[in-house]
Amino acid sequence: MIATTGSATQTRTLPVSLDDVAGAERLEYVLVMDPDPNHVESVVTWLIHETAMGLMEAQQHHLRIALQELIMNAVEHGCFEFQYHGKVDAVAKDRYDELVGQRRQDPRFRNRRVTIRVIYDKPRRILTYKIADEGKGFNWKAWAKPGVEVCPTGDISGRGIFLVHSFFPDIMYNDRGNEVTFTVSLA
Repeated sequence: MIATTGSATQTRTLPVSLDDVAGAERLEYVLVMDPDPNHVESVVTWLIHETAMGLMEAQQHHLRIALQELIMNAVEHGCFEFQYHGKVDAVAKDRYDELVGQRRQDPRFRNRRVTIRVIYDKPRRILTYKIADEGKGFNWKAWAKPGVEVCPTGDISGRGIFLVHSFFPDIMYNDRGNEVTFTVSLA
């Protein structure tokens, strides 16, 4: 921006990022999305672009995987209340889109939303991601067993959470199990 004062001209630049804004400590994004599995990828791409472009490529990749998994869980298991085996069966019979369509029309599920909050804490140099759905929640404690270092064999239900935990060990759920939070260090 160029500001003119009398006959003298001063050149000042607008801040490019929050880091350039003196006194600013926190920035928060809130994105509310409809529960459509087809929209998850574009939402994740936007989140990476708007909130995590300063991360190293490997961190961005891990974040993309985590967001994809957790947002899809919020859509499928939270908003639509898909049970693991019912979803697997629908996929195996090529009826997944039909199942989604039924849930999107069902009055019990059609108005539910997924809310994603991203908080940039400038003094602490961290990003906090919170993903909440309007579903009943789930028993997350069954997946948060201390000392589990290897992904359980057999039933693959829960492997996404295990994967996200391997990238972001501070992942935690609220008591109800319908909101997940994790942080990304920018240091």
